[in-house]
Amino acid sequence: MKSRLSGLFVLCLLMVISLSPLVPASSDALDSEDYSISIPETNAPDEEVNVTLGNGKEKTWNVYVVNKSADKYLDVTFSATVSNEDITVVKKPSSDLLVPENEEHDNIASGEFTLAADELANSQDNIVVELTIAITDIDDKTSTVYEHVIFKVNIESVFDTSGSYNKFLGIFENKLPEPFNSPWVPFIVTLLFWMAVAVAACRLIAPRAAKRLDKLTTDDDAKRFENAITGLIAIIVFVLCINEGLAILGADAALVADVLSMSKIIYVVVAIVITWKVYLLVMEGILSRFEDKDDSSIDTTLLPLFKMLGKIALWIIGATLVLGSIGVDLEGILISAGVVSLGITMGAQNVLSQFFSGIVILMTRPFKKGDFLKINNNVYIVRKVKIMFTEFYSWDKDQIITMPNNAVTSATIINLTKEDEAYRLYVYYSVAYGTDLKKAEKVMLDVANGSPVVLHDPYHAAPNVRMTNFEDSGIELRLGVTVADFNGNITAASSLRMAVYQAFLDNDIEVPYNRLEVTMLNDCFQGERRPGDNVAD
Repeated sequence: MKSRLSGLFVLCLLMVISLSPLVPASSDALDSEDYSISIPETNAPDEEVNVTLGNGKEKTWNVYVVNKSADKYLDVTFSATVSNEDITVVKKPSSDLLVPENEEHDNIASGEFTLAADELANSQDNIVVELTIAITDIDDKTSTVYEHVIFKVNIESVFDTSGSYNKFLGIFENKLPEPFNSPWVPFIVTLLFWMAVAVAACRLIAPRAAKRLDKLTTDDDAKRFENAITGLIAIIVFVLCINEGLAILGADAALVADVLSMSKIIYVVVAIVITWKVYLLVMEGILSRFEDKDDSSIDTTLLPLFKMLGKIALWIIGATLVLGSIGVDLEGILISAGVVSLGITMGAQNVLSQFFSGIVILMTRPFKKGDFLKINNNVYIVRKVKIMFTEFYSWDKDQIITMPNNAVTSATIINLTKEDEAYRLYVYYSVAYGTDLKKAEKVMLDVANGSPVVLHDPYHAAPNVRMTNFEDSGIELRLGVTVADFNGNITAASSLRMAVYQAFLDNDIEVPYNRLEVTMLNDCFQGERRPGDNVAD
């Protein structure tokens, strides 16, 4: 019996010895020297990662796992657990296979780990989030190491009302006896306090601020400024009371969040409206002040341009602030707006050309309202300059002509009245050959110097006469005079022509005209029928 047992023992020993090469040596087991884990800006995984998040905010970390072994292929997976539903794992690294360090391929796994706080979460401390990293040697599926990175998250909620509940002004505790220990008592007292602050601010701040703004304008706009500032103060204090009152009453976080979002929108809208009114008053005042200067090219006709620019700026700022206050991602909107703007630019080139031409006209001021312009040999009177087009009167003011601004800027414009309303008028006359030109010149100058339609002052050129051309029937003379304005130059020219013509007649100066002279070379036919005339009587 003993011999059988001894033989069985020997047989088992031989089997163990023969199978021992198939069992992995303990030295080949996966250990911490075969890999490394790092999260920049932290000491993880050796220490906990502490982070504070606000409502709807998130935080991202980059996680790196490196295969440092010489012959092991490592499978890396990530998982996360959260101890509170107010914290969400938005993103975690994906699984990866790492090759040994000495191979040419990448032996590093990396990815982002992102945590986010709920938008309506209350203030909380030490919420535990555990990131588990499982590292497995693919040649030994039983050899898996689990590394744990602990995140301690604190939430600082803007909707937390616990610090203000049942407190006067949200600061001083209500220690009054019953029934005055209710949160409604601090709420009413706080409301009355802020109403008193609003009244004091409207009485003290609004008038002084209005006087300062009124100095920027030429008109008496102090009362308008004061009303605008008073309205702004009243609305801001009202919204402030509502928000603080909800905190004192201990309202639900969702209600506080909704009211706070609406409050931000109200603040933005009120600020934009008040800014717009103040902007208009200030711009009108500044432009009016420049308009009073004789040598200034800036006047109130530039107001439409500044209105447009102000509207664009305030709309963009207001929309950005409103969308940002309600948590809208502006990056995607800006990208979409860029694509849409490109499409509009390509499809509306003519409209944009008119728009920018209008801005150029309003900024450079080549003409102003009432100026006489000669465009393409036609005379127009400027009626109104707008962003997209310019309105003109016809010379007789019986028609209104609308011309696109890009057509105006592309044309050659002669401003007949830009520097001075006075206009240099030239009237042409003809005298017969053989006329005493000095006498004709003197007669024309005497008429011009005695005419009431001609300006006689040291600021404008005196009348003069020039010979301009030899014509078929006479000599052309030009009388140059200065009249009061371009608009009356036709009447003035008519008056001068009539006066000079009469003066020529009075001084025996012949005014030539086309005449036909017939000389009879043969007078042989004295009433008889011409030879060859066979027409019946």
